[in-house]
Amino acid sequence: MANLSTAAGNNGVSGSTEGISGGDTAIRNSVAITANGGAASTVYSETKNLRFAYHQVECDSPSRSRL
Repeated sequence: MANLSTAAGNNGVSGSTEGISGGDTAIRNSVAITANGGAASTVYSETKNLRFAYHQVECDSPSRSRL
């Protein structure tokens, strides 16, 4: 896992791994695919301080190298 959540109370919050715009972000790819079955969208969103129910989970979806 490249971007693990960090402890925040009893929950986890998106990791502080430097990324596309840096900081405490979680990157989520769009799941949209064109109607004719073409390539998946390259659209993604970044959510700063995304919270999770559990600690030590992967923040990015899908997992990606954030080096």
